[in-house]
Amino acid sequence: MIAGDALFIQDGELLLSLPMFTFDTEQARQSVKKLLDFDIDKIICYHGGVYEGDIKEALKKIAMS
Repeated sequence: MIAGDALFIQDGELLLSLPMFTFDTEQARQSVKKLLDFDIDKIICYHGGVYEGDIKEALKKIAMS
């Protein structure tokens, strides 16, 4: 999946885009929650490169924080 600026990787951790780049952080979290329905092998972020860890767990952590 190509995430563009919606997600980024910092120190090996997948994170939600920073609030200064997101108009509505809660809506962004809801969008991440929808990604849990897909079988994603890797996430390509504009900042941080490619994330290939436990994607479902990383997305759950973002969606629930």
